[in-house]
Amino acid sequence: MSKTATKPKGTAEPETGLTVASLTNLPSTEFASSDYDDLSKRTEFLGRVQLYSKGEAIDTGKVRPGHYGIPESKEKIIELGNSIDILVLARRPKAMDLSDIKDIVTVYDSGDPEFQRIKETSSKSNSGCMYGVSFLVCERSTGRFLELFFGGKSSRPVAAEVYPYMPAEDKAPQPLTLKSKLVKNKAGNTWFVPVVVPCSTPIDIDAAKAIDEINKFINPPKTEVVEQPANQRTR
Repeated sequence: MSKTATKPKGTAEPETGLTVASLTNLPSTEFASSDYDDLSKRTEFLGRVQLYSKGEAIDTGKVRPGHYGIPESKEKIIELGNSIDILVLARRPKAMDLSDIKDIVTVYDSGDPEFQRIKETSSKSNSGCMYGVSFLVCERSTGRFLELFFGGKSSRPVAAEVYPYMPAEDKAPQPLTLKSKLVKNKAGNTWFVPVVVPCSTPIDIDAAKAIDEINKFINPPKTEVVEQPANQRTR
């Protein structure tokens, strides 16, 4: 049922010769600030936080290498720096086939044959496939609930270092700090990997909101196929 908009109390009379100074005593035309906060939030999809190492986002100056960021769109990335504090709330398996960027396939059931296909294909060079552990986290500086996916060959082993910070039956989740480290292979190629560090400063969250996000996170659809419009195709 739709609600009818209510006109705010107080109506200003037209006045000629207005200046900036004369606008200081106008009646309020504002609703509660929370109305605008809620309307401006992106609620359709869970956002993600990721470590940037190479690629177009770095080449075009949207984020620096070795820094974490939240991609809002192809043109906008919220840069968080090379160190972030997070609270890890839940985890789930995840496999992604990005080989056709127009139709991205995501599978959350590790026993699904499609998950296994993606896992096996990921070992091939430039396959566009990745798998690993996906975490639901709350990031301190933004206060947002986000997905953190350790799906690459270098990041997958780091997932095990995150497990001790997660909630368990007898303990609450503990905050941790994610940093980044530059590594180099024998061929001279370099890239950044995440580094887990203990954090002693608590991160406050809305418990009711956290429970809602956890329930949605751990009950995803079995398989997702995302058809992205040409102007929104991002990797």
